[in-house]
Amino acid sequence: MEFFHRLLDKLDWVVAGLVGAVIASWWHKEDLTSWRAWVIFLITGVACSLYLTGIVSTYLRVVEPSNVAGVGFLLGTFGGSLMAAINRAIKTADLWSLIRQRFGGGNPP
Repeated sequence: MEFFHRLLDKLDWVVAGLVGAVIASWWHKEDLTSWRAWVIFLITGVACSLYLTGIVSTYLRVVEPSNVAGVGFLLGTFGGSLMAAINRAIKTADLWSLIRQRFGGGNPP
């Protein structure tokens, strides 16, 4: 029950992050080809907003509540975009050759 009370206290951050992720999804149409990908994009944007807004606001010394919600909006926007970029990088990386080179079995120098 305590989790829901803390979530209710940060509801403006969650809403701002959700709106930011929805707006950012417009520019990621080519990456978000299915409903599942779109929902995951939104969830990662909201999660970044929910869990990072307090940290970033404290670091930047933002104290006014409306400005903190703006930080949540930006984190929601860039959080979904960051996760999409990480996912693309993992898909294009040749991890098996990296592991072979790192731990042996790769081409000698």
